[in-house]
Amino acid sequence: MKESVNFSFAIKIQIASVLFNTLAFKPLFMNRLLICLLLLLPAFSFAQDWKTFDQADILFTAKYPANWINKIKEGKRVFFTSPSENDSDDFFQNINIAVTTNPKFGTTVKIKDVIQDIVDKVQGSFNEFNEEARNSYKWNGMDAFEITYTGNTKSGDATSVRITQRICFYKTRLYLLTYTALKSGDVFAATAKQIINTIKFKP
Repeated sequence: MKESVNFSFAIKIQIASVLFNTLAFKPLFMNRLLICLLLLLPAFSFAQDWKTFDQADILFTAKYPANWINKIKEGKRVFFTSPSENDSDDFFQNINIAVTTNPKFGTTVKIKDVIQDIVDKVQGSFNEFNEEARNSYKWNGMDAFEITYTGNTKSGDATSVRITQRICFYKTRLYLLTYTALKSGDVFAATAKQIINTIKFKP
């Protein structure tokens, strides 16, 4: 399965290898050319392979690879879904972001007040539920929590998954991001992190 970011990186390595092999013949010229190309390639590959999500009625923007699928579902939840890893792959990693507005958020209700309610709701959806980590940090300059769980889905074939959630208040909004992947391995972990890092809250 070709992942766009990794594919672009592979192209960079190939180009760099060719240029380095040629340096023995034209060192000064090729050194200058190599520097120019390596400086330009990151911006070029990002622009070629990534799309921008920016919809007027959605309270954040994001960037995502062109081979991921973007959909908006009920309640204006925004999904970014991975491509399949191979022909037999029937599980798709996904990021979904929900934004809820309430005048009490960030004022009388603090971020720590909603954490356990969110954890309890997630736990109710899984068997063999386990909270692996809970950390506080800054997201878009605001106080936030990131929680990682594992568990087996109750429906179907009881798939073992790993879920990471980010929870943050911004103004009177609650931003809840959920990333779901297989517990056994996640080839899209780095790409998902890149997507999440591009998310910007709207004023």
